[in-house]
Amino acid sequence: MEFGLSNEVIVNNDDSQNRLPRRTLDLANIRTPELGLLSPQRSEIAPKGRGRDAALIAFSERLRKSYKTNEGGLRDGMLLLGQTLRDGQTISVSCFCRAGEMCHADVVKMAIEKVSDQIKIRETAERSQTVKPTRSSEIQRPNPRTLRAISEMLSVSSSDKLLAKIDDTGGRSQSEHASYLNRYSQFARDLYERGANARDSVLISPKETQAEMPALLTVATNEYAVNKLERILGDQAKAKDLAPIIVEHGKTISGTTADRETQIKVFTWLYDSLEGKKDFLPSAHKTPVEENRHESFDRTLGEIVRLAEEMKSLEPTDKFVPLGEHDQEAIKLIPAKASGNDISLEEIYRDAVDREHPPPFRETEMSGTNRQEFERVDLGNMTLARLAANFPTADLDRWIELRLPALDREIESGKPVSEILKTFQHVFYQTAKNDPSNKAAAREDLQFASAYIDHQLKQPESRLRHFNPRYRNYAAMLENASSRNEVMDTASSIRRENAQAGLRWEKWSLEDKAKTPQPLTSKEMQLLFTEVSPTHYTSDMTAARLAFSHSGTSRKMMTNALMKGEIKPGGEAHRLVESLESRLERRHLEDSVSATKHFLESIKTPNEKLRYKNAFDHKEIYGKLPPQERDFVYQRAVQQKEKLEARSIPQQNQMIQSSPGEIAQPEIEKLKKAVSLRDGIKAELTVLVRENPGIDRSDLIEQTNYILTRQLAQTDSLNV
Repeated sequence: MEFGLSNEVIVNNDDSQNRLPRRTLDLANIRTPELGLLSPQRSEIAPKGRGRDAALIAFSERLRKSYKTNEGGLRDGMLLLGQTLRDGQTISVSCFCRAGEMCHADVVKMAIEKVSDQIKIRETAERSQTVKPTRSSEIQRPNPRTLRAISEMLSVSSSDKLLAKIDDTGGRSQSEHASYLNRYSQFARDLYERGANARDSVLISPKETQAEMPALLTVATNEYAVNKLERILGDQAKAKDLAPIIVEHGKTISGTTADRETQIKVFTWLYDSLEGKKDFLPSAHKTPVEENRHESFDRTLGEIVRLAEEMKSLEPTDKFVPLGEHDQEAIKLIPAKASGNDISLEEIYRDAVDREHPPPFRETEMSGTNRQEFERVDLGNMTLARLAANFPTADLDRWIELRLPALDREIESGKPVSEILKTFQHVFYQTAKNDPSNKAAAREDLQFASAYIDHQLKQPESRLRHFNPRYRNYAAMLENASSRNEVMDTASSIRRENAQAGLRWEKWSLEDKAKTPQPLTSKEMQLLFTEVSPTHYTSDMTAARLAFSHSGTSRKMMTNALMKGEIKPGGEAHRLVESLESRLERRHLEDSVSATKHFLESIKTPNEKLRYKNAFDHKEIYGKLPPQERDFVYQRAVQQKEKLEARSIPQQNQMIQSSPGEIAQPEIEKLKKAVSLRDGIKAELTVLVRENPGIDRSDLIEQTNYILTRQLAQTDSLNV
């Protein structure tokens, strides 16, 4: 029998056919300069207990920081160890302070496994990104969703795989299985001996309650109660007699499941009431006018006793009460009916508890401190990693390079799952019929393909591509874009087309709806623009794509941030803003107002249809902008127009008052009416927006048209 007291921990890649010599790494005697920092320092060595855990945490944090900065060449040394493990060579890490317990060797083991996994993922990504021309002389780009699934599958370390089947003994006894786990991980052996098990990729292990038991609450102790009551009563003997009663009633009022904060509030309330600082139950009793301190104390104590009795009666009774010998004999004496199977549990329970002298309930056995608590750790989806571990290296490489990308292409094309698996099922049947020796391998291929499809369909991007033709079409349009301008053109056309389809959807007949895919929701549109970008995307293309993901509240927040200058607009929006601000440089204020109105007309009309053409087509650029930048440009233009008009009104009034003789009377009347009309429209619009801050855009347009029509009608009536 192995007791696992060796100072060594083995790091391998689970390759049973490995015949390479074992490499030894003694943390107390490291000769490689790049690995010198792996030796534990004096402050990182401690005996078993909380001090040892803290020392190991400090050791791992130091190694992590040194690895990031490549201090002393540690990163290069760890890459050498990771490559050694990746090549199939076993590494034996030994530490002088191990003695059968988790120590620095286990930390180094997990670090080597992580580095090896990263090397494996990088090699897989490089193989997948190798450009291979297809038969149609086209370049097949690697699928980001395939790369993500491969990374998730290969990033599962051997320790995680071991924890996922920690209670799978394989026919070994408990001691044999503990020794088996100790060969790979001291941590796994400790968890198994404590009773840990894995269910649905969740590791469930009992907590060490003794180490985690909170300290006793001071305010709920007899010593605290004696000191408090002695100051209130001035009698130490009486305080000692009443202290246990007050503590017991305080715990009863707090409840058996109360936390520390609740208990503190309840006991503070009790002591303040007994001291006379406040009434215990002010709504239930009015304090007499003439009442001394002792009478107030006795009355408050009586209220506490009554409340404690009421709270105790409200405590839940669905607790398991162990039956003693007397109870078991009483159950045996219950007369059976004609058939023994007719005795109901309700009658047994009623007859057992309706006796004259029930057995006393032992609070110590049912106290919350004796409850066993469990800790649950989600290990992630281990199905793919566990199935992939059964493949030889050559077969797994073939899956990664050829089969998995092909499966994703079929999944995202909308092909039914049954049709995708039909090929693997046919191979399995033919193999079982003609080549029974390879039946197990064909079954593993079928199981792996089925598990991979289930995994991918749980991912929102792959699921929407599989089930939603409109999402699939839009995603393909974005992936085919090869420049930032193409991304903006495609994204703006997608948003415009989806919005038009949404407006027409309710008006379509059932036949038209059956032929046309349903418009995407706001969440689906957001996912479309925020999913992982293709590998050929540059940072500018990715940023342009993400800019179109905002809608609703996030769109308003981004627009406000642009208006406040917290974020900078894109190049196209900045170009339009420059054109808008240049119109402020006119010589006369009226010209600036006209030029600003011309800008508002330019973003709605193509340049070729304008009477006064701009240097570039404003409408074309404005239509390509993300939603929040379109709102930003439009609001800037409206604000500029309103400010200029507000400045022009005093000038007009001043001109009318200063030189009335130089202006013809009809012109003065026209100016006065124009000013009055403008002020009336502006006042009504201000009231409308203030009273309805969340008004819809269509309603705002409708109300604005109504206000304009009414104001113009009033002006015409005055002219008549």
